Amino acid sequence: MRQIILFSLVTIFFLSGCGTQKETIKKYYVIESLNDSTIAMTDSLPTMDAWCEVAEVEVYPAFDTRRIVLRDESHQVRYFGNHEWAVSPADFLTPIIIDFLAGYKVFARVDDRFWERNPDYSFQTTVFNLEVVSTKRKTFEAHLKLKFDLIDVSTDAILLTHNADRKSELKERDLNLLAAEISQIFIDELSSFSIQIEKNLSK
Repeated sequence: MRQIILFSLVTIFFLSGCGTQKETIKKYYVIESLNDSTIAMTDSLPTMDAWCEVAEVEVYPAFDTRRIVLRDESHQVRYFGNHEWAVSPADFLTPIIIDFLAGYKVFARVDDRFWERNPDYSFQTTVFNLEVVSTKRKTFEAHLKLKFDLIDVSTDAILLTHNADRKSELKERDLNLLAAEISQIFIDELSSFSIQIEKNLSK
């Protein structure tokens, strides 16, 4: 009889324990434009009377996913199971470029496609690395490696190129900080290239 009671108590304890297990909740992160004060917005006329078409951002295959990439070793990566980008990186980054260039006003018109006429320039972006790196000090670093190209549509010639390969240590092992730092790096490099375009093509 005592064995039956003991078995019943163990069964009840096991079942109640299963019922109180916390459900794992996925977290989603966004790469987004910074607030207006950090972006060079102006009400002045465009620098050039030219139209620029922004091509969809090309992301290298290992990083072209909603899963956030963690690099443990020089050639080893893993993907977080419960932490993801809200949408794929290209879906974040392409609109950011359009909004930034439209606000910076180097070009008269900026969009991802024009129906009225052919654009004068094509703005192309390649992302080689978009990841969080685990360092030997057990800290996290945001890593973004990319290339911007400005193409003359009439000749298909590359007029200007901007390369960036940046890492930035996060204050904590927090992927929300990763998203914020990637956003900042991307805007910084986009701003640098916009200044380069303005200096070289508005002469």
